[in-house]
Amino acid sequence: MITENLLPGKSFEWFDVVEPQTEDFATLSSKFGLPYLLVQDTLRPEHLPKYELTDVGHFLMMRSYDQECGQEATTIQELTRKISLFITPDRLVSIHRVHFEYLGKVSEKIRKSDVPKTLQGLVHQIVLAVIRSYEEPIVRLQDTFDEFEEDVLARKCETLNTTRIYHFRRQLFVLKRILKQTNDVLYRSKDLWEEYPSMLQDLKENLDQVYFRLDEISDNFEHLFQLHISLNDQRANEVMKTLTVFSSVLLPLNFIASFYGMNFEHIPGLHSVHALLWVVVVMILISVFAFWFFQRKGWFNQGQ
Repeated sequence: MITENLLPGKSFEWFDVVEPQTEDFATLSSKFGLPYLLVQDTLRPEHLPKYELTDVGHFLMMRSYDQECGQEATTIQELTRKISLFITPDRLVSIHRVHFEYLGKVSEKIRKSDVPKTLQGLVHQIVLAVIRSYEEPIVRLQDTFDEFEEDVLARKCETLNTTRIYHFRRQLFVLKRILKQTNDVLYRSKDLWEEYPSMLQDLKENLDQVYFRLDEISDNFEHLFQLHISLNDQRANEVMKTLTVFSSVLLPLNFIASFYGMNFEHIPGLHSVHALLWVVVVMILISVFAFWFFQRKGWFNQGQ
């Protein structure tokens, strides 16, 4: 669907194309003078952010976060949606397959005010809205990280949900990748902002802030995951230490029992009436001494 000019009365035009079909390619190409191959690219879901300078103007393809994606989305196509901007000296044509709420807010804001007064200002507002669309998943990922942190530190869970960890790490990776490529696209599109370098700088600063927050969550999670592994190793060491202590107590007792269980005729106390009693007493004293020694060394209290 091709809308009418969204900004009547301005020195530039803005046409928004939502859910274009294959038969609309020729119309878009002829009506707005857009390169046919680039118009085709707008419907290919595998395309990443890119920028091209053509004979008729600038072509800017961005990927916006999809607010309707599920919690288990892990691919670029599932997490983000494309929005393509064809920028000529006096016209902007935006093409996207799904409805973006922020585009309506941008057009309403511009109609109610005198700014921006240039086409680059309009593109700046749209690209800024695309960048800020990633603030919602950042908040959700931060909440997920807080839950992981509570499980590791407060609840001291020995196991974490590996499926949640996979989805969490994949979403972090995909969003960081998209933002990094978006930053590269902004750098290559410097010709578009030649007369307005402050707008390009503002976009880069906002993008850096979003990327920094994602990078911070990623680093914190890696540290938390390493801490989780270290705590589990510590718990395993405590278990092994306890088993070692009990093995050390039982080892001399096992030796005595094995000694008197040998098939030899001449063993001290073998035919004595009180031998069994003395052996039991010695074994009890050895056990008590071993427990007292390990307790004095603090081996039983080290894990507390």
